[in-house]
Amino acid sequence: MDTAIVVEHVTKCYRIYPSPWQRLRAIAGGRARAREFVALDNVSLSVARGSVLGVLGANGAGKSTLLKILAGIVAPTAGEVQVRGKVASIIELGAGFHPDFTGRDNVRLNAAILGYPAEDLPRIMQFVEDFTELGTYLDLPVKTYSSGMFVRLAFAVAISADPDVLLVDEALAVGDAIFAHRCLARIRELRERGCTIVFVTHDTNALTQVCDRTILLEHGRLVADGPPADVVDLYLVKVAERLTASPHDRNLVRFHSVGATERSAAHEEKRFGSFEAVITDCLIEDANGRPAERFVTGSPARFRMLVRFHRTITNPVFGIMLKNRYGMEMFGTNTHLRAMETGVAQAGTVWDVAFDTTLALGAGSYTASFAVHTADGHFFDYRVDVRTFEVIGTPEFVGAVNFPVAVAIRPVDGSLGHSDDIASRLYHDAPTSLDFSETGERFFAGAWHAPQRDSQGAYRWLGEEGLAFLSTRNAEAIELEAETYCPDVAHRPIELRLLADGTEIGKIVFADPSVKRKVWELPPSVRGKIVTLTLSASRTWCPRSFDPQSNDARELSVLVRRLAAVPAGLPSQSHSPANRLETDAPHA
Repeated sequence: MDTAIVVEHVTKCYRIYPSPWQRLRAIAGGRARAREFVALDNVSLSVARGSVLGVLGANGAGKSTLLKILAGIVAPTAGEVQVRGKVASIIELGAGFHPDFTGRDNVRLNAAILGYPAEDLPRIMQFVEDFTELGTYLDLPVKTYSSGMFVRLAFAVAISADPDVLLVDEALAVGDAIFAHRCLARIRELRERGCTIVFVTHDTNALTQVCDRTILLEHGRLVADGPPADVVDLYLVKVAERLTASPHDRNLVRFHSVGATERSAAHEEKRFGSFEAVITDCLIEDANGRPAERFVTGSPARFRMLVRFHRTITNPVFGIMLKNRYGMEMFGTNTHLRAMETGVAQAGTVWDVAFDTTLALGAGSYTASFAVHTADGHFFDYRVDVRTFEVIGTPEFVGAVNFPVAVAIRPVDGSLGHSDDIASRLYHDAPTSLDFSETGERFFAGAWHAPQRDSQGAYRWLGEEGLAFLSTRNAEAIELEAETYCPDVAHRPIELRLLADGTEIGKIVFADPSVKRKVWELPPSVRGKIVTLTLSASRTWCPRSFDPQSNDARELSVLVRRLAAVPAGLPSQSHSPANRLETDAPHA
């Protein structure tokens, strides 16, 4: 196995002094009282190149210490560490950033610290601008940033040069949901490119989504190493133990994790609880009450459990959890969340509990977990992923969930629409007169054909409908110059409509092959801005339909030579050729 990270018997100890004076005595070589804190205790592991290792553990378990050692920030007290390749890390918020420098200055500083060559800086800066979306904040001192803005910058800098090894601590927890989603997507991209990632988080869903393997640290020791779903389940067992291990809890009981063989020796059930109440049976049934393992999206299903009580319990809570094949929790509920009083369960009784629902899940394989517990989180029995079932999707939707949807469509007054001037953002450099050659390609969209050229210059054929983006600064009108060579245009005229930002400003009817030149006044609302022009033809024609010898199968309407924003009533001089009678439209 090609390994990127090797950790062998690593221990990290810190000496804790009762006072600064004792620390000074120790520095001076004198005797000082101190106690030893072991942050990591004989930890060994290896990480394959291109894999993602998740790290779980309670606060103080040693997660951040492990990452600091891997990053070379902290040296181990004992043991050896090998990290192969270029390392980038996000461990402590603000590490490597000067608070008085601007965001851009800090990008340059970190690029220098990380050893990036100077020629890479423009590319890195552009990537940081695009990924963080901080805009003008990049030119402000980072001491004015919120923690979320800070971590955006730190993460973008860390991943900007495609590191071989990326170390990510819980700093991402301070970002907003949209940025967290973008970070996880970027982590997946880096993994696909062969980057090795060590990912510390308390988000168990994120671990099961992006990690190939997960370890669990407890008091500095490595207590579990394996598939993310298994390690997450063990972690949740330990969390449940801590939540209920209060000296004031009369139900103080040691939790047990058991493995039971079911269906085959390869299927190990994960189960924990105090077992003062036991789930004896877990069932999934269809609408007719028959056991079922396959459902169609939207069909009814019943999740049942039989619970035997070994002591009297008041208001026991019953719950279910459905997960997809990646271990992501898709749906969960319980009687406490639904504000249900369940009554008193007497010792020796058996209750039948059923959850009836409609499976609004997308196609895929799922697991069902069943639990009985108290309202404050004391688990009597939690049977994890004990049943599996499959959902067959329907063609009316895509995704993980099929929400009930009613679609209503109706035309409304255009003035009601929210003004989103996307054209000004995307085409801020649009010209006042369109260049019909390849140079102006980015300002055309829709059914425009490739540019052609003759003695009069470049032109483009329009299909049925096309868009053009034009600046109307210092202009009050739009000038259009166009013609068509359609052989039957005299019998079937072609009408061309021109719209500016959705408002029709004029039309031309082509009933002969002559050049048509028209100037339309612009409405005040679309002057002095980047405007979206729509050219819409009433019909198209195909040259091959009129000439069997032609190989031109394009759908054409009119040929456009000029489209420009001009002062009102002052069209520029035409540069079109004299009217031609040829019908061979493909000529360049």
